[in-house]
Amino acid sequence: MSRRSRKRASNGQQGRPKDHGRTRKAKSNGDKTPESKKSNGRQSKANMVVLLDSDPDYVEMESKAVVNYISGYNPMGFTLAGRVLSYISNPRNDGRIGLVILDIEMKDAEGNSVDAVLELLARKKNIPIAAVSSNNTSENVRRLLELGSLGLLPKAFTMEIFVRFVKNILRHGSSPAWQCNKCGKLVIVNHIDMLKMKPIRCTDRDCNSTDIIEIKFTAPSPAKG
Repeated sequence: MSRRSRKRASNGQQGRPKDHGRTRKAKSNGDKTPESKKSNGRQSKANMVVLLDSDPDYVEMESKAVVNYISGYNPMGFTLAGRVLSYISNPRNDGRIGLVILDIEMKDAEGNSVDAVLELLARKKNIPIAAVSSNNTSENVRRLLELGSLGLLPKAFTMEIFVRFVKNILRHGSSPAWQCNKCGKLVIVNHIDMLKMKPIRCTDRDCNSTDIIEIKFTAPSPAKG
């Protein structure tokens, strides 16, 4: 052993891997992306973000976003609706789920839609919901408002936009949204009118209206007994 090697060994550094700040890829287990950054013992707070999308690329990207940029929360990603139903129904997960984000129009490889998941969440009434969708339609906006969704994020979106969307929901209880009063679609906020502090015009190429209104996604108030 050289003099330089003996010095490293004496400092307890020999063989220690270097951390270059690279993102560790989540392990894949069939249809789901397991939670990352698990803490020792059972989770004691609602810090799980459940992700449901039939596109595994979206599930992977959203999971990485939660791991790297949403402090204090862990992702649990799924591509099959049946697995989400089992996870949410499991008594061991009561009180652990802080948010469910799902593709409102997805159909998985087994032909199941999100309807059964939404029905289960409506019965539980204590798990916040948010949605993503490739169809930014007035019908989807209305449906999610009626369901008490805390936000709708139109596809396709970047990791940065997704992180901002989730942080707004977790910190403020909803994500800001602007709707075109003419076509009913959500407006993708690219340019802001600094005087009125709202998007300049509808981002749908077939509409292009300047009649933009702010809408508020909020959870339904608990029924009074």
